[in-house]
Amino acid sequence: MRSTANGVLLAGLAAATAPASAQEATPVEPARGNIQNTVRCESPKGRERACPADTRGGVRVTRQLSRSPCVEGQTWGVRPGEIWVKAGCRADFGLADLGAVIAGPVYFKCEATGLGRQHCPVSTRGGVRLVRQLSKSDCIQHSTWGFDRNSVWVSQGCRAEFTAGVEAQAEEPDVGPHAVRCESDRGRERRCDVGVWNGAELTKQLSKSPCIQNETWGWDQRGVWVSRGCRAEFRVW
Repeated sequence: MRSTANGVLLAGLAAATAPASAQEATPVEPARGNIQNTVRCESPKGRERACPADTRGGVRVTRQLSRSPCVEGQTWGVRPGEIWVKAGCRADFGLADLGAVIAGPVYFKCEATGLGRQHCPVSTRGGVRLVRQLSKSDCIQHSTWGFDRNSVWVSQGCRAEFTAGVEAQAEEPDVGPHAVRCESDRGRERRCDVGVWNGAELTKQLSKSPCIQNETWGWDQRGVWVSRGCRAEFRVW
């Protein structure tokens, strides 16, 4: 009986002196990278890294964490189902809430505040039409503006009013040809977003630096790229 009583007494003392954290665990605060609709993606030691993300409604930098610049199309970008970063870019990226995608018909304004893409969530199933250009920078479809399933995008300073939905013309994609100017600033590589379905060709070199295909310029389905001071006008289709 004495040993049983001592055991009960010792168990009670242990419970009374146990740390508060063991009795009532404080919920762990989630890291910013785990917040809903936010993804943290970091380039380790300058290497390229891909981070899984739902990019269907558009992606934007909400907070740059690195000293190395995060420039869309140069040190970060999106591919279906992922965000990629390189050259030391570390940032928090905001994902559009697909539940907030607006059904058409609707008139709206979409503005690019820099060279990178700005996505404006909207249902584009009924088609998209540019109503009025607001910027001095040209708004050219497939070059400085375009759309995907759940958003309209603008880039390179394009600011305009659009209409989307059943009142807009729903046409088959115009596969070209289209003209686009792409310029390498201070020798840095630059990508010019334009839909390329079949190919691209250089029509006019604007720089003293040579524009040589597959060396200082090239293309893929996402657009045309230039480097090492190449500045030129291209035709894509």
